[in-house]
Amino acid sequence: MIFSRCLLVVLAAVGVIAHSGHAEKRGMVKVHADLARRGYHEDGMAKLKEYQMQTTDAMAGPQPEREAKLTEITKNLVPLVKTYNSNLMSGLDLSNLGKLRQHLSLFGEKLYVIVRSCKGTRSEAVYNNIHALNVEVDSLGDFLAQKLPSTMSAQITSEFAKYSDRIDMIEVATKPF
Repeated sequence: MIFSRCLLVVLAAVGVIAHSGHAEKRGMVKVHADLARRGYHEDGMAKLKEYQMQTTDAMAGPQPEREAKLTEITKNLVPLVKTYNSNLMSGLDLSNLGKLRQHLSLFGEKLYVIVRSCKGTRSEAVYNNIHALNVEVDSLGDFLAQKLPSTMSAQITSEFAKYSDRIDMIEVATKPF
């Protein structure tokens, strides 16, 4: 008896919640999250996630195709990082430095995870692409060091600098003999 009453109350609550989540027939328009306007960071992270999945597929695939796929992925990463950098530089918000630090750390970490897959590949094309990525990452670090106050610059760029240093090491590891 008590169980059936509790079940009835729970079902009623679920019904009310489910009904309030739907747009009504008159006057309401529901905008889904994927249609909402996203910022440059969200776009960049979504593309990095896509490239990370492609990298996983490339590493799981046959050895002869791996180098070509990694070359293509790293080639596509260069314009992505350029776009991310230019958007960040043009819309730099000094009032929210904590968010900037978090964004740079997440972006750098995801970029490093993708580029790390190229570590054993000794290819001129992969080396050139990673070198171009490294130049872009370093240019962003230089820009932030100039624009941010010195106390904040050390804190924010240190998060991103560790990924820059790791990409430097991967660049050396992909250099052909």
